Amino acid sequence: MTRTKLLSSNPLSLDNLFPSDEFKEVLSPLVEPETDKDRALVDEHLKVLGCYSSRSVSLAKLRVLLSSFLLQAQRLEERVQRKGGELIIGWPHDEAYWRVRSQVGYSIAITLRKALIEHGWLSHKVGAKINLYEGEGNCNGYLIADFVPDKGRSLNFQSSDMVYATSSSALKTKVVNSEIDDRTKALWELWKKSPLIFGKQKMWQAQRKFSDKTFTRGGRFYGTWTSMRQPERLKCTIEGQPVAEVDVSGMYPTLLCSITGHIPFTTRFKDPYAVEGIHRDEVKAVLGSAIGGGTANQRTPTKMIKDAGITQERLSEIRKVIIPRFKCLEALQKGVLDSEALAIHETEIMMRLVERLQQPIFILHDCLVCPQAAALDIGKELQKEYVSYCCEKGWKALAPAFSIERDGQEKRLISGHRNPYVPR
Repeated sequence: MTRTKLLSSNPLSLDNLFPSDEFKEVLSPLVEPETDKDRALVDEHLKVLGCYSSRSVSLAKLRVLLSSFLLQAQRLEERVQRKGGELIIGWPHDEAYWRVRSQVGYSIAITLRKALIEHGWLSHKVGAKINLYEGEGNCNGYLIADFVPDKGRSLNFQSSDMVYATSSSALKTKVVNSEIDDRTKALWELWKKSPLIFGKQKMWQAQRKFSDKTFTRGGRFYGTWTSMRQPERLKCTIEGQPVAEVDVSGMYPTLLCSITGHIPFTTRFKDPYAVEGIHRDEVKAVLGSAIGGGTANQRTPTKMIKDAGITQERLSEIRKVIIPRFKCLEALQKGVLDSEALAIHETEIMMRLVERLQQPIFILHDCLVCPQAAALDIGKELQKEYVSYCCEKGWKALAPAFSIERDGQEKRLISGHRNPYVPR
């Protein structure tokens, strides 16, 4: 069994594996019923399970957790129909996991889990091996009964008001950084006015997750839309209009080039991962492993490299080309300049853009989800924001390349530029 380690905000880290390496869905407080009718239906389910509460606060927490469970059960069912497998959801047994994410809390998670098992909605299937803090079983796998996804089919969901704005994997309890919280909550208010809608689900909240006690590493947004499959996400709407994804091409290597001043790109470039004679996926895997591990001396295949089908011999061949080309990798230092350090800059650029434009633009790591009609203009504004941020930091200013993806349409590539116009 692979390791199960919770609360990481870094998908590239070599020693900090996500629960998704073991489970494709890990229960998290994501949504609540949207209308009074939906609340009444969820309450009926809670009564059947024997855990309906007459206390309003406890009832609200139970509604959030059961709603999230039913939503994630449906997502699992769709995955099983596409790829096979079983309806197994990860259920964290670690108290800190529940404490730092939302107001739902550990005791409610235990109450609902026991009720679901007692009434045959769940059965224990997979025991975890490694706990984030104590080395014990943490995120266990539970098999969802086949009838469960139907329980939530008629429900409408919306983002939960119980989710905390920020969390850190370095902390066992909630610690509020008021400045960060206020900025995140201001974005939630903007997004709530024009939510991202998929089917019967309205989304406007995503939590910022950090990996250190001082909130200076990590800091990406994670929420319902960030965990959706791209084909589903591209079927979302904003104010009734179809969406597009504006995706920076290679944000981390581009940032690393700006920070170090070592730029391998030609004057105009569409893909930082384009290296003659080497497949793009191979370049991306090797660069991603180096940046994730904070070292240019990654000589043995990581999981990311293996997943790209790269053997030890092939890795050596690729490194002979990539290391001289990407001199920016020499500046990498684990814990100082690595993917967690770059994530802060990436997210700050994205947040500044949304704050400046005050439009319904949803942040997805190095990508923005926005109305299709505005995608090209937003991409160009993102280039300007990146340049402005580099100038503020004293880095080499680049205009990053980006792509635009729309449902059912061919991807559009927009060039970046090595020598952009620098605002005075």
